[in-house]
Amino acid sequence: MEDASKKKFYKKWWFWVLVVVVLFIIIGASGGSKTPSQSGNSATVTSNVPQKEAIKVSATTLVSDYGANEVSADQKYKTNLVQVSGIIQSIGKDILDNPYISLKGDQYGVINIQCMFSKNSETELAQVTKGQNITLSGTVSGKMMNIIVNDCKIVK
Repeated sequence: MEDASKKKFYKKWWFWVLVVVVLFIIIGASGGSKTPSQSGNSATVTSNVPQKEAIKVSATTLVSDYGANEVSADQKYKTNLVQVSGIIQSIGKDILDNPYISLKGDQYGVINIQCMFSKNSETELAQVTKGQNITLSGTVSGKMMNIIVNDCKIVK
């Protein structure tokens, strides 16, 4: 029988605890998100790149462009900043409780522009009304029944 004090180091409990702790440290260090200052030159690249000006478009034109050719409209608008003007069709919240304004896009109200806002915009959205003419700014993410515009703000 082997004496407990003569156990090989890899058979002792403290060794395996140490191994697990080291693994957690390695995984945590490699899986963490990098801030711009940690990611090398990307901070200098983004600061030197001039920000694109927003594409100004009416809600009806945006819906018409997507209706005519969704691929072409995605190339023109998707991931770009737009300033879209139109008539408020509805003001509400999605299933995740995120507020939005829906702009009337076509005469039948089948396809609209759904402008998604942050939750801290609710006070500002409480001041607008259905049927009001408005201009909103945000980034187009494409068409999913409605045309979705994220990170919206009311243009004053």
